[in-house]
Amino acid sequence: MKNKTPSPSRITIINIISSIIIQGLAFISGPIFSALLGPNNYGIATVYLTWVTLASTIFTLQAGGTIALARVNFPIEDQNQYQSSVLSLSTFSYICFSALTIIVVLPLSNWWNIDLRMVVIGLAHGWGLYCVRFLNSKFTYEFKADRNLILSITTSLLIIGASVLFIFLLPDDYNYWGRILGQASVYFLLGSGIFVYILKNGGILYNKDYWKFTLPIAVPTIFHLLANTVLNQSDRVMLQAMVDNSATGIYALACTFGSVLGTIWGAFNSSWVPFYYEYTRNGEIAEMRRHATNYMELFTIISMGFVLLAREVFHVYAAKSFWPGTDLIPVFALGHYCIFMYSFPVNYEFYNKKTKMIASGTTFAAVFNIILNYVLIRLLGILGAVLATAISCGLQFVFHYICAKNINPGEFPFKLIDFLPGFLAVALTCVFYYCTRNFWYLRWPVGAILGIYLMIKIIKRKEIF
Repeated sequence: MKNKTPSPSRITIINIISSIIIQGLAFISGPIFSALLGPNNYGIATVYLTWVTLASTIFTLQAGGTIALARVNFPIEDQNQYQSSVLSLSTFSYICFSALTIIVVLPLSNWWNIDLRMVVIGLAHGWGLYCVRFLNSKFTYEFKADRNLILSITTSLLIIGASVLFIFLLPDDYNYWGRILGQASVYFLLGSGIFVYILKNGGILYNKDYWKFTLPIAVPTIFHLLANTVLNQSDRVMLQAMVDNSATGIYALACTFGSVLGTIWGAFNSSWVPFYYEYTRNGEIAEMRRHATNYMELFTIISMGFVLLAREVFHVYAAKSFWPGTDLIPVFALGHYCIFMYSFPVNYEFYNKKTKMIASGTTFAAVFNIILNYVLIRLLGILGAVLATAISCGLQFVFHYICAKNINPGEFPFKLIDFLPGFLAVALTCVFYYCTRNFWYLRWPVGAILGIYLMIKIIKRKEIF
């Protein structure tokens, strides 16, 4: 008997609320910590977190990313054992890499002025961060969005509270340790509890079949994530080198504002993917396509509305010195829409365990983005950097669409015509924005009409997508 797939609407709403709260906490806490620490100490804490995130990504082999596929390839009753075994694999790998890191850093610490205490704390922090994200993935693919919401909010509040407390307890000269210890202590303690919880539920540390299943899928994902980091960060580095710091700052703030659309997509995608896999596993392709059509329409209209309303909202959000970045936002939005489109073939590739293919596509896009940045920044300045990213994201979609179509010819459930109307609608909306950018009274009514239309559709079908 097939398991009945739950309705996506409730889970999507909870995921959206979760994203709004988490982003809101980050938005509020950012200025607080920057004011408490000052530019220098804030920079130290930021660079520290970058290295922690990198260690958490590489040293764990990204084995937690296979939780979704385990639900497709192993019986539901075996999932706790699978998760226990895989978390043990990640932890064993992390311990080995951490030991190697300390062995390498120890003789170089004095020469390169590396704080060994920060390295050790950062390694503990990275493992805890991975464990929390592991539980996030478990709850996501088990359709327990309410538990994910509680976990995410609790983690964020504890980190903010602990960081502020430690910052006030420490002298100003090195109060960056307050931010570091606030994050590290919360993640390590939560991670330890999660580790015990997962192992207690699963009851095993090692299973040869599970490890053999995990490694070929997970390891290429590391390169995908690293390439994504290059794709997302190379624009700023190259702008700083080829133009100036002011241009980089304008670009960065416009990018942050544009990433609101990416955050919305992230909330939708974390809701959509588990259902997509469940519908596919149960052979409910027609039902999956019906929801996919609604999902595409939903995100297309949201993207169009975002472009139409962005100019005036950005002028409230940003200081006047950053307003030259206003007209970059529609291009950022188009890039995010390309990421939305590319997620469909990528989800299909991941479902079919083609993670090497995913890593290859992202690496190709990252390299192409660097080349395109060099050419377009020289020609167009800041706009060139934004165009380079949007074009690279578009090529990612084309690459992955072609790959997905050829994995199992005839089985990929989407055609190019499914994506073209939405892309053209968003692209034409960008053109309309540039033609009417000084006439808000032309853009905002169109945005309102789109919003009303979307609400009517959602109410009529009684589900978000």
